[in-house]
Amino acid sequence: MIQPNKRSREMEDISKQKRLQISLNYNVCQDDADRSASIPNPNPVSTGLRLSYDDDERNSSVTSASGSMNAAPSILLSLGDNIRSELDRQQEELDQYIKLQKEQLSKGVRDMKQKHMASLLTSIEKGVTKKLKEKDIEIDNMNRKNRELADRIKQVAMEAQNWHYRAKYNESIVNVLKNNLQQAISQGVEQGKEGFGDSEIDDTASYIDPNNLFSVAGAQHMKSTYKNYQGMENLSCRACKAKEVCMLLMPCRHLCLCKDCDGFINVCPVCQLIKTGSVEVYLS
Repeated sequence: MIQPNKRSREMEDISKQKRLQISLNYNVCQDDADRSASIPNPNPVSTGLRLSYDDDERNSSVTSASGSMNAAPSILLSLGDNIRSELDRQQEELDQYIKLQKEQLSKGVRDMKQKHMASLLTSIEKGVTKKLKEKDIEIDNMNRKNRELADRIKQVAMEAQNWHYRAKYNESIVNVLKNNLQQAISQGVEQGKEGFGDSEIDDTASYIDPNNLFSVAGAQHMKSTYKNYQGMENLSCRACKAKEVCMLLMPCRHLCLCKDCDGFINVCPVCQLIKTGSVEVYLS
C-alpha cells in the first residue's frame, strides 16, 4: 500500500507543475501584449509626422491586438486538449496501476490463504498421526497384556490339572494301600492256617460253651470272616492272568494290568473305560 500512494503523489505533482507552466506561458503572452500596447513612443516628432505615426501605430496596435485575440483562443483550445489528453492518459495509467495492484493484492491474499490452509492441514495431519501412534501403542500394550493373561491362564490351568492328577494319584495310592492291607491280612490268615492245621477260629469255636448264645454267635461271625478272606482273588493281571498287577489305570483308577500288558491295552478290562494314562505302583 505504500508504493501506490507514492506513485499517485508523484503524478499529482507532475500534473500541478504542467498546469503551472501552462498558466505561466499564458500570463507571459498576456503581459507581452499589454506591454506592447502600453509602451509610449520615446522619440518625439513633429505634429504632422506624429499624427501620422500615431495613426500608423494605432492601426498596427489594433491589428496586432486583434491578431493576438484571434490566436489566443486557438492556443488555449490546443493547450486544453493537450491537458485533457494528458490527464486522460495519466488517469488510464493510474487505473491500470490500480488494477495491477489489485490483482497482485488478490493474488497475495490467495497465496496467504493457501499457505495458511496448507499449514493448518499439516498441523491437523501431524496431530492425527500422533493420536494414531498413541492408539497403536495402547493397542500393542493391550495385546501384550492379553497374551500375558492368556499365558498365565494356561499356566494356572495346567497347574490345576496337575493338582487334579496328583489328587487322583494320591487317591489311587490310598486304594492300593487298602488293597495291599487286605491282601496282607488274608495272607497272614492263610499262613496261620497252614502252620497250625486248624485255625484259631476253629480252636476258639471248639471251646465255646454251647449254653452261651453270645459265644456261639461270635464264633460263627469269625468263621464267616475267615471264609471271605479265603475267597479273595489274587492280584493278578486281568489280561494275561499270569503276572502281578502293577499299573494303575486312569481315569477309572483300576489296578488290573501288569506292566507288559499296559503297553498295548487301551481299554480298562474291568469297566471298559478308555485309558488316558497309567501309573506304576510298587506293591512290595
